[in-house]
Amino acid sequence: MRHVLTLLAAATLVTACASTEQTRPGPTESETPAAAFALQPARFEDIPDWTRVDLAPALLAFRRTCEGRRLRDPSAALPGGGRYGGTVAEWAPACAAAQNVAPGGERAFFEANFIPNVVRGSGEARITAYYEPIIEARRAPDSVYSAPLVRRPADMVSVDIAAFAEAYDNDALRGAPRALTGQLNGTTVRPFPKRENLNPSPDQVFAWAHPVDVYNLQIQGSGRIAFPDGTQARAAFAAQNGYRWRSALGALRDSGQLQGGATWANFRAWSDRNGAAATQQALNADPSYVFFQEERIDDPAAGPRGAAGVPLTPMGSIAVDPAFHPYGAVVFVDAEYDGQPFRRLLVAQDTGGAIRRGPLRGDVFFGSGAEAGRAAERMNAQSPRWWTLTPRSAPIS
Repeated sequence: MRHVLTLLAAATLVTACASTEQTRPGPTESETPAAAFALQPARFEDIPDWTRVDLAPALLAFRRTCEGRRLRDPSAALPGGGRYGGTVAEWAPACAAAQNVAPGGERAFFEANFIPNVVRGSGEARITAYYEPIIEARRAPDSVYSAPLVRRPADMVSVDIAAFAEAYDNDALRGAPRALTGQLNGTTVRPFPKRENLNPSPDQVFAWAHPVDVYNLQIQGSGRIAFPDGTQARAAFAAQNGYRWRSALGALRDSGQLQGGATWANFRAWSDRNGAAATQQALNADPSYVFFQEERIDDPAAGPRGAAGVPLTPMGSIAVDPAFHPYGAVVFVDAEYDGQPFRRLLVAQDTGGAIRRGPLRGDVFFGSGAEAGRAAERMNAQSPRWWTLTPRSAPIS
């Protein structure tokens, strides 16, 4: 109990002294800023290019969401939270109908089972993209593959601080981060070490890769690791040390050492020129550190599991702020990409620290591999428009 009290005190301090530092884009918890939110009924005819957009990825993502909540209590609200969506039972008719949709019938399915609503709100209005890297790895380190992929430490604990608000009758706790990560030390909990102070034990390491590639995996949240024998596994997100993300690439760029922009290709070239020690020093500018677990890849066409617990679908899944959109919400975004309209129907299946910034902030999953990574790197659309499709049997609020 003593270490819980220590965390509660820390949470009160965190709430009272909010930081303005940018959060990392991976799946860390972050405070959601106050933001206005409302849904306004609309028509499918109001959605731009609705009759021309490819809806097949969204239907696949929706089916995966339905499978993921198959064992959930029908009377329960949708996972993640959100400000709308109703119960699992109210989505059941649409889930049942989705199983029998033939190719080409996606549009008729969505129109028959859903009602569109315009999303109104404040906060950050932006669409970015992320992907699943595929990196070369080894089971033992060498001069190139020198950075470890590390399992979640046994002494790491996570406490849902806001859950203690009622017990302690403390308003500060009600506004605290949902989870506070720390290191168990006897009967107390202390902040987990920063990146530069971590010293993982050999039994925590399950693979080795280039330091820049490992950092990329930590930023994206997960990735595939490829071995010389042709086999692949997934390095799935397991935990994060609790510190807010600070871009090591951005720090190098700002110091004038990274020429040509803060891209992964430029960082890799800089690292290869300057060596492992200089690379580690550059990475230490980011105190955040992500731990992984190794998983088998059952379906090569599917992405990693998002925060909703289901495999992500390329161009069918989006990370959202779950304070506004529940996991499983079906949303349409109208944005711009490479000077052209970017209009997609997507399913909310993930989140991230940098995404918890309001109802109009989203991060589209572009897929796996280098090509998806290059495409995702170019997505940065400002002022997108959003719609959400709610089942005809579910209330808006």
